[in-house]
Amino acid sequence: MSTAAITARAPIPLTVVGGFLGSGKTSLLNRLLQEAGGRRLGLIINDFGDINIDEQLIVSRDEEMVSLANGCICCSIGSDFVRALLQLVTMDDPPEQIIIEASGVANPARIAAIARADRALMLQGVLVLVDVLHFCRQLVDPLLTDTLEGQVRSADLVLLTKLDEAVDGQTLQVEEALQRIRADVPVVRMGVDQLPLDLLFDLPGADSGATGQEGHEHPFWSGSVRFTRPCARAALEQVLQDLPSSVLRLKGVVQTAAGDLTVQYVAGRLQLLPYEGAGVAASLVFIGVGEEQVASIVERLLSAQVS
Repeated sequence: MSTAAITARAPIPLTVVGGFLGSGKTSLLNRLLQEAGGRRLGLIINDFGDINIDEQLIVSRDEEMVSLANGCICCSIGSDFVRALLQLVTMDDPPEQIIIEASGVANPARIAAIARADRALMLQGVLVLVDVLHFCRQLVDPLLTDTLEGQVRSADLVLLTKLDEAVDGQTLQVEEALQRIRADVPVVRMGVDQLPLDLLFDLPGADSGATGQEGHEHPFWSGSVRFTRPCARAALEQVLQDLPSSVLRLKGVVQTAAGDLTVQYVAGRLQLLPYEGAGVAASLVFIGVGEEQVASIVERLLSAQVS
């Protein structure tokens, strides 16, 4: 499609969804796909594997894009966010609304700045999810402080998540910390399941946040491991429970004698659940902060394999 034709269109509203690792972004994106309400949404996401897409709804797919029968489209960010965005904007029949999932360690202000600079887009706002269970502890970690504060400063609205798991006073402590970071940021206590999805398309003032204050960069790193043999569950659990605090997030699928397991590890909390999908390569991906430790972590994880 020509640049002139794209420019002649009404700009496409764009909402950015940010928040630290494990804050609930994937759960919110799943709700959006399942409850689109007739809207033709374009979702730009970090990993197709995280999204529960009903195979019966898929009209077409390739490595970077999935089209659904309800009119929604999912694009994978892959290594080129701008390319994924252009795929949606330049379609002959583009989506009515674009939702972008910011990486868990990214400042959403950067994505918002792209939307402001492109006449084909209209920034609707930035929603940042905050996990009340871990936010205050992560905030005092000198390697994470700037990242978390930058995310909050970028927000037009902050959504508190995991409220049902919070202990007495924990949610209030988070709200007080948010006020210290940015006193005027609107905060809602709803959780991902209760949030009215229409709010995503009408955030309170796209110019109130996303100031571009990005803080200092800290050395986030990532790695992956692919298993060639099944793991012993007890050994795997021990390895995961003993991971250093520098490992922020780990996820994937492993094979055990009792069946395949989905592994979710966030900020010291481990969850192992039966894997219900089709056959998949046994592998784990992880992200950490501080001194890079990929080789040692891969070695630990591989040690859980059955001899």
